[in-house]
Amino acid sequence: MAIYWIDSGVLISAKNGLYSPDLVPKFWSFLEEQLKSGAIRMPKMAYDEITDGNDDLAKWCKARKNVGFFCVRADRQAQERFSEVANHVCASHKPHAAADFLKGADGWVIAHALATGGYVVTEELRNSYRSKVKIPIVCKALRAPWKATHEMCKELEAKF
Repeated sequence: MAIYWIDSGVLISAKNGLYSPDLVPKFWSFLEEQLKSGAIRMPKMAYDEITDGNDDLAKWCKARKNVGFFCVRADRQAQERFSEVANHVCASHKPHAAADFLKGADGWVIAHALATGGYVVTEELRNSYRSKVKIPIVCKALRAPWKATHEMCKELEAKF
């Protein structure tokens, strides 16, 4: 079974947009089912990006901390893949953009997906904010498959 590695932006965009809990509560039930099965995961650093806040999304994530979805620490293979991500980003982007990308969780999402043969799930677009390093651009360069949230939902046969 392929693992879908989500970045924090997936949950933030879902909460604030089309999958808002008050509009599509079944989306959040679906996420919980998939995290229990291990189909959806999130690196610890991405979890920390969300739970550093105190909003409803942070509370939702904290309540599911031990279900298996969050707090996945990097094993040796993920650490090695992160080195590949970091080397690529530093070689391909301006120093300030590379540093900004590498201080966040996005590189770890990609590293975990590469290490497990899984998918990166993001709502980032390739062509927005050209000065910023974007997940899809790095994924393409490193041959890491990536998907948008709705594609993940379709592949996991979500029914809302």
